[in-house]
Amino acid sequence: MKDNPLVSIITPNYNGAKYINKCINSVLNQSYTDWELIICDDNSTDNSLDIINSYNDKRILAPIQLQKNQGAAVARNLAIEKASGNFIAFLDNDDYWTNDKLMKQINFMKKNNYSFSYTNYVQFNSKKRKGINCKNKVTKKDLLKNNYILTSTVIYNAEQLGKIYMANIRKRQDWSLFINIIEKSKYAYNLPEELSFYRRHEDSISSNKLQLFKFNFDFYNSVLGYSKTYSILLMTRFLFYYVIKKFKEKFL
Repeated sequence: MKDNPLVSIITPNYNGAKYINKCINSVLNQSYTDWELIICDDNSTDNSLDIINSYNDKRILAPIQLQKNQGAAVARNLAIEKASGNFIAFLDNDDYWTNDKLMKQINFMKKNNYSFSYTNYVQFNSKKRKGINCKNKVTKKDLLKNNYILTSTVIYNAEQLGKIYMANIRKRQDWSLFINIIEKSKYAYNLPEELSFYRRHEDSISSNKLQLFKFNFDFYNSVLGYSKTYSILLMTRFLFYYVIKKFKEKFL
């Protein structure tokens, strides 16, 4: 592998005009310069595309434009198909990175020969922000208990693992991606630094607990193909670890 392998950054966009500037600028400001940014626009109705097309940097590829809204999974998968990087990273259109995120994480992966990594992050909204410390290492067994990984912190080595995609579902598609990756990598490793900023919207799905649990049961049952009985068992275990995870995020 060359000293500075190409990193393909995958960004889905739907009506992200309010935040997309900060997202793209955080990529342009990276100290690691060997990257390509692939944005897939999911039939936005705002001026997102005008903002994206206003940038004049050959590393920002012409955005993929969907003719109808199909969801983040389709948008991300199409961007992954187009990617030519040795590594694939993810950055949602309303999140952003510290300037040294790619440099630190790529060096972390190369030094330790890790094929799948994630980082700590800062969770914020209009009222407050809080640093989130993630588990040091995650296995598939861990991911079946709970999704401990934030999408905008993830990088995987596509040269080692091949291109890996996510289930075509409207919710929890990122969770399916991580399980698909870890089935090949066996482990995901945390770089314990806050290198990403995650914008938590007050009206996000995570704020509706009943919907959250329904989506997660459907994920176990329909996406992963487990029986209803086993899915209920997994869901019960999920609730236990979800409470622990949220307690730690709130008080630790």
